[in-house]
Amino acid sequence: MATDSYNEASLNLFTLKCDYIRFRSLTILVQPVHAHNKPLISGVVIKQLDPQLASAVYCKTLGDSEFFPEDIDVILHNKLNLGTFMAIPKSYVDHWDPEMTILPPSFAILSIWNTKEVFRFQVKGVSPLTYAECAGSRVLDTFMPCLRLPSVPNFFKQFGVYFLYGLHMRGYGASRLMKSLCAHAHNMARNDVLCRAVVAEVGKRDPVREVMPHWRKFSWAEDIWCIKGLATAKQDIDTNRGPHDWITSTLSPVIFVDPRDF
Repeated sequence: MATDSYNEASLNLFTLKCDYIRFRSLTILVQPVHAHNKPLISGVVIKQLDPQLASAVYCKTLGDSEFFPEDIDVILHNKLNLGTFMAIPKSYVDHWDPEMTILPPSFAILSIWNTKEVFRFQVKGVSPLTYAECAGSRVLDTFMPCLRLPSVPNFFKQFGVYFLYGLHMRGYGASRLMKSLCAHAHNMARNDVLCRAVVAEVGKRDPVREVMPHWRKFSWAEDIWCIKGLATAKQDIDTNRGPHDWITSTLSPVIFVDPRDF
């Protein structure tokens, strides 16, 4: 069960009445899509990985993270998956063979899920002044993109979002690489007329959390996941370590958020 920390009614219902416990607390980061393109960082190359290679990379880098799906290949082949992208320093391009299992010493990776084909959002109830301010920011950004104003998209009509998942970075300068990927995802969303925000959900201790561009007004830091233990027979079995107890497991800094559950 997932809800936000302010929904005390649901939290009390599940934790006090239904024997759920608070399991993990995640952060949802929202980046509005502006009218201008975001510049990519120089010295960084972004490559799109085919699903088979992306699956191998994810199994190697995030295979031990919490909630990593066994059917990751199914997710990556889904029509809603817009691609998996890896950013690496330009100096490594000539020395890295994607077909080899050895990863570059520095890289960042993420995948993009098109949620607007499943559901859409709409903001209602804002004041005429707020509506006018948001519309004005878009006009300025459209006609003067060189200013790179942080314009507010038209959230007052139905819109969709791109969900970023499978975020991981490693090595020297990895923060720059992840920021380049986020800018690339933003620019992809800008070219989709119905997509007006880029969203990611990460663990509170995930280092990616400090790198992701987002607006605090649209993001929230307390997305609560609750869990309930079932019969022992239904527990996951690890052939090497026996039954896996999710409830008593230690907190992992990285949590793989399945885009199908967003």
